[in-house]
Amino acid sequence: MTTQEQIDSFHRFATEQLAIGNCEKSVDELYDQWRFANRNRDEFDEDVAAIQAAIDDMHNGDTGRDADEVISELRDELKLRAAE
Repeated sequence: MTTQEQIDSFHRFATEQLAIGNCEKSVDELYDQWRFANRNRDEFDEDVAAIQAAIDDMHNGDTGRDADEVISELRDELKLRAAE
């Protein structure tokens, strides 16, 4: 798909979303939604493989990390203070 075709496709998508009452979404949210709906086959396959790998990890006993731990690390990395 050419750049012009992508722009036209996004414009149609965004216009349709606004017409059906999704006007509370930002342009960025609409673009993200459009990109997700218009992934190419390679992107789709990568997403499926990543999800399958996570499921396999879970079945093998890896339950991930505690969300509070991850949030704390991100706050430290981004030099943000904790919410009060």
